[in-house]
Parts: sequence; structure tokens; C-alpha cells
Amino acid sequence: MILVAYGTRPEIIKLFPVIRELRKRRIAHETLFTGQQTDLYEDVKDLVPPPDVSFAGSFSGRAKHNTLGESFLKICRASERLFARRRFDAVVVQGDTTTAWALAQMAFYNGVKIAHVEAGLRTFDPENPYPEELNRTLIGHAAEWNFAPTKRACENLVGCGARNVRNVGNTIVDAVDLLRRRRKIPVARSNEVPVTLHRRENHAIMGRLFDELDRVAAGNPDLELILPIHPNPNVRKHRPRLKAKNLRVIPPVGYLEMLRMLARARFVISDSGGIQEECACLNKKILIVRETTERPEVIEMGLGKLVGGKLLPHIDWARNPSGKARQHPFGNGRAAERIVRILSRSLMKAK
Repeated sequence: MILVAYGTRPEIIKLFPVIRELRKRRIAHETLFTGQQTDLYEDVKDLVPPPDVSFAGSFSGRAKHNTLGESFLKICRASERLFARRRFDAVVVQGDTTTAWALAQMAFYNGVKIAHVEAGLRTFDPENPYPEELNRTLIGHAAEWNFAPTKRACENLVGCGARNVRNVGNTIVDAVDLLRRRRKIPVARSNEVPVTLHRRENHAIMGRLFDELDRVAAGNPDLELILPIHPNPNVRKHRPRLKAKNLRVIPPVGYLEMLRMLARARFVISDSGGIQEECACLNKKILIVRETTERPEVIEMGLGKLVGGKLLPHIDWARNPSGKARQHPFGNGRAAERIVRILSRSLMKAK
């Protein structure tokens, strides 16, 4: 029996193709929702079947925002109880979230093999992104299977002595392709510029970033900047700084609406990791509002540019068309198929 664990919206988006492939092949599996993001889960819950196991009750009656430690401990305790009463052949985790690391650690302690989807991303700076860089590094060492999305990720894993490293591609390509077909989302080019800013590393300079964003809008009246503002109070408190008429602040949007916004964007401004990959899938330029990125492939293919907290000097680069769509480094949309095939063959041999 395979357990597929997720607790956040990005995990569901990147794991639903794997769950879909497991169901297609009729391989015995169950799904687990840890409850890490109960509000954002509602946005994408239709992508996956109702979870067989849920830890959401562990977060009931909680404060509006758990600390990292509180979330980690709640998931660890619930996982320990689950592994004490149920036996699984493997646990599949994705990426670098608190859910992924807590499940991986408890699985390791209980002798359950770990499959790490999107393994090997590295900045080699434990503070950027925080705490994700440490989470994914630790999972890579504990995992029995490391499913890397790119050649560079494979090299990172091999260099640190990780086991069973396989370059399978990134399941975000599977997800974007499936959703674009299902929901008929065309790629176009408007004057809209989606903006997302939320990372912890940027909270200290968020006021300055908002001032810079306002100057970008004022200096480029032909562009329409759209900021779905993050609910974190460290972001929202800077809202009054945004005064330009062509800078529209809207409530947070669901994933499908964000995908539509990216598909029709002129270019994108973001400090998100996942949006860098989606821009690669959609052939859109992105100004990466970070000092470093674990996805340097987006920069190498000419679609991404690290700008730190400086937006204005890079707007001309972003405005220029990205040119003909090119093959991106994250695979051909068959990552989930490869992951499930490798897992099923390995588990069959072990029996």
C-alpha cells in the first residue's frame, strides 16, 4: 500500500497527476491530507479524491496562524499515531513543505520507505528560501527514491550521496497540461502583469517592494499590474502604499484563475517558486523578486531574471517578448507516469 501525503495547495497541484496515474494503473494507494492549509485546500480539493486519512482535526480550534514548530509537531504526532496502527510500503511526499518533512521524518522513524517528488532543488543557502531549503535537503537524505525534476537537481542529489536518484521531470508540466486541456486555457499576450509577493524572506523589505511596484505602475501606464494580495498581515499592512491607477489590488485568487492570469500575462513579477515553473510551461518572462532561486533553469532558458528588491531597472527586459516558445527543462508532461512505474516495479521486486 502506497500513502500519498499532502497538506498545501502546491502539493495537491503537483501530486494530483501522480494520484491520477496510481488510480489509472489500479495500484493500491491511499491519500492523506495533513490539514496544514485548510483554507487553500478548498481551492483545489476537486483535483484529488476525498482523502482516506485526514489530520485536519489536529488543527481545529487553532490560532489563525500556527508557528512552523506548532504545525510540524501536530503533523508529527498525528503521523506517529497513523504509522503505529497502519503499515504502508511507501510514503510519497512532494517538495519542501512542513507536511513533506514531518511525514518523511516520521516515516523514516517507523521504517516506511519514502519517495520524494521534486527532489534535489537547492540554493545552498539555508536562509533562502526559509525553511524550505533545509526541509528538502533533509528529505533527500531520508528518501529511498529521489525523483528529480531536472538534470541539475540530479547532480545536486548525487553530489550529496542521495539514493536512487532518477530524472523524471516535474509534475507541474503534467498538471498544467492537464488543466489547460480540461479548462480550455489558451496562452495569449495582453498588457496584464500578475504580481505575487509573500515570502518570509521579503517581509522585512515588503514596504520598499510595494513602493517600487507603485513606481513601476506609474512609469508604465500602458501596463495593468494585478496584485492578488496575500492574507498575511506582514504583507497586507503595506496596501496603502499602492496608489497608481493601473495597479489593481484584488483578493487572493484560486489556482485556476491564477493559471489563466499567467497564460494571458505580458510578463510576471513574483517571489514564488512554483510560479517560476508555470511561467516556463507557458513561455512567460518573470522577474524573480528574490536574491537566489532553486530553479536556475528558468533563468538559463531566458525567461527568468533575479532582481532582488529592484524592479524598475529590469522592466524593459521583461516587456520585450520572450520569442518563440521553447522546450523547457522540466520534462514533457510524463513525470507522473515515470514515478508510478518506478515505484510499482521497485515495490513488486521487494515482495
